[in-house]
Amino acid sequence: MASWPATFPAPLHGGYQLTPGEQSLRTDMESGAARSRRRSYARNDRVGVSWLMTDAEFSAFRTWFESDTEAAGGSAWFYISLWVGDTGATSQEARFIDD
Repeated sequence: MASWPATFPAPLHGGYQLTPGEQSLRTDMESGAARSRRRSYARNDRVGVSWLMTDAEFSAFRTWFESDTEAAGGSAWFYISLWVGDTGATSQEARFIDD
């Protein structure tokens, strides 16, 4: 699995947001109470981040992002250091889901 290159800047702390992923599914029934079940034991939280890059860093990022052996145009998972919880920045598996 690819990793966020150390030469790229870290995500900015301003505007950083963590949205917990849905851990269960709910099915409405024709009669009676709705049924709920656990979707997954894996945490699939969404982390909204932004970066401030120079033109040269952005050019290198685009090359890394489009590479089939790295981010594969945003479809591949990669390791990146993110702030999740109060343990500080730790290595997390991530992928891009939006611009």
